[in-house]
Order: sequence, then C-alpha cells, then structure tokens
Amino acid sequence: MKRLPSIPALAAILAMVMATGSCSDQPCYEETDPQMNTILLVSGTGETAKADSLRVYTYRESDTLKFVSIKGASSFSVPLDPGSDESRFLITLNGVTDTALIWYSRRPHLVSPECGYTIVSEITGLMTTHNIIDTLIIENKSVNLDGQKNLHLFY
Repeated sequence: MKRLPSIPALAAILAMVMATGSCSDQPCYEETDPQMNTILLVSGTGETAKADSLRVYTYRESDTLKFVSIKGASSFSVPLDPGSDESRFLITLNGVTDTALIWYSRRPHLVSPECGYTIVSEITGLMTTHNIIDTLIIENKSVNLDGQKNLHLFY
C-alpha cells in the first residue's frame, strides 16, 4: 500500500514553493506612493487659479509633515496617511490658513512582484474651515497610482 505524505510535510513544501516563487531579483521602477491630487479654482467662475503662495502641512500623532511650499501653484499633490482613515491638512493660500479634514477607506493594492504592496484609498467625506477656501469638492474618490485629479478647491 502506498503511503501519502503527512499534512505538516505538505504544508511545509507548499510554503517553500510559495516563498521562492514570490521573490524577485528585479528592481522596482514603478510609482508606489498614491497621491491625492487637488486643483485650485476661482470661486464663481471655476477657472484655474494660481496661488501666489501655497503651503500644505499635515499633523500626525508623532510629528508634523510639510508636503508643499511653492509659489505660483495651480495644483498640489499630497499623500493620505496610510495608517489612518482620516488625514488633517493645514492649507495656507496667499497667507490665509484653512484646515481640511479628509475621511477615506483603505485597502492594500499589489503594485507588482518587484515593488510589493501599497495602500490605495477611497475618499468617503471631507470638511473644511472657510477662511479662504470657499468649497472643496470630490471629483474622483479613488486615490491610487493613476494620477487623476481627486479634489477641486475653490477659493
């Protein structure tokens, strides 16, 4: 009578095959950090606006991160916090600061075997103060690696 291998032995062999099959010696050349892309628009007309100065900061429990500090900007891109379902941004346009709170759901996304996984997000809601920001509108809820515009910021 032929004897079948034991279940622990089969599990060990399967684990080794999966581990060796998933390794890659190739370098990663793909973008792996999803960015939330926002364009600046003039309130009332909807035409593209160009801020004289723009700064975007975020606060996280451990630190403050500065993402953007440029002059003559008509758009900006920032990452969402991959460890939380919300991100708070301090947006300073032409010297006036507003706070934007963005809520989203997260899920892992396989970029490639060489690059591994990243976190993509789906925007579920937002809120802003209205010091200089008139309206913040979601154009595309999906924050992923495709580079599409996500938000319209009217001021």
